Amino acid sequence: MDIQERIITEAGALFARYGIRSITMDFLAEQMGISKRTIYENFSDKETLLKEIILRFKKRQVREAQQIITESENIIEAMFTLLQRMVNTMKNVNPLFFQDIKRYHAGLFRQMQEKGDLRDHSITGNILDEGVRQGILRSDLNRELVNLAIHELFNMFRPDSTLTSVGYDRAEMFDNIVIPYLIGISTEEGRQLIEKHRRMEIEASKQMQKENRID
Repeated sequence: MDIQERIITEAGALFARYGIRSITMDFLAEQMGISKRTIYENFSDKETLLKEIILRFKKRQVREAQQIITESENIIEAMFTLLQRMVNTMKNVNPLFFQDIKRYHAGLFRQMQEKGDLRDHSITGNILDEGVRQGILRSDLNRELVNLAIHELFNMFRPDSTLTSVGYDRAEMFDNIVIPYLIGISTEEGRQLIEKHRRMEIEASKQMQKENRID
């Protein structure tokens, strides 16, 4: 791992854990055991570093999503896997991360909200296209609008969203918001697959609870 990659990786982990504002370049250099000058030789300022962290995360998401889509039996299975992974990722991000971006890096925050380099709609777009091709998602819908709505749903799972900040559990949000939305954009075959995966998840959850009681 070269120094630039190392800075991006370790700074990203610290930002996600503690928020952005509290992590100074001095602190980052100390944690990494390098000079602050080395950081500035690779990144002109904190915002440049932050943007590179977000871009790197998005690129990794695209790679992982394509792999999941390829390896899944159908697009519903892929969607469940991707959505659950997104929910688990959000659990590990400090709400301060998004609050700090919104307050102190407004330009980056806008880019994260809008379609572009920092808000990649291609993953969900590919899922919708593949779902229609498989006969699992409805072909009569405005796919661009559906895609935008999916990203609005994603926003609800952020640690700083209205729903999570007042204490709603993400699993409950998934069952009451995401699942009904998926049902609404699915064909009959798609709805049957959703029900199948929900039953599988319920059984897996029961089994896990049973094993935890035994332990």
